[in-house]
Amino acid sequence: MKRKYIIGSLANTEAIEKLNPFFAKAFAFLKRADLATLSAGRYEISGDDCYAMINETSLKPIAEGRCEAHAKYIDIQMPLSAPETIGVAVTPESAIEGAFKDNDCVFMDVPFDTVDLKPGEFAVFFPPDDAHAPCLTKEVQGAECRVHKKVVVKVRNI
Repeated sequence: MKRKYIIGSLANTEAIEKLNPFFAKAFAFLKRADLATLSAGRYEISGDDCYAMINETSLKPIAEGRCEAHAKYIDIQMPLSAPETIGVAVTPESAIEGAFKDNDCVFMDVPFDTVDLKPGEFAVFFPPDDAHAPCLTKEVQGAECRVHKKVVVKVRNI
């Protein structure tokens, strides 16, 4: 297995949009002028094949990060209100075997590197290889109290 994840900017999505039939719709949603003002919740883009979730959550210190990986859905994650650090790792083969029987998501404690994103930048994580630990911060004090708004677009892996 190898990492496939992509880090990019909304200013340059044309090449990425060709990688999946739902990516053009996903990035059109991410480029909405009112995106940052949308309330937390699920937003339909193309039924269960492509939908967005606006989340409001507290950031965690990197030491508390826990990776997740998916079987069916690609994650496109983008912070809306402030910078975010995301842990990135290759999903170990042992974590995949049998883990996705009844669920799209598996959680694991594995070492990870980090990438920093600011609003307008995104990360695309492909199943099952791209493990990721979202909603992290490098700040040591006060981060747990700061509410962080972000969007995750779930795209069926075809």
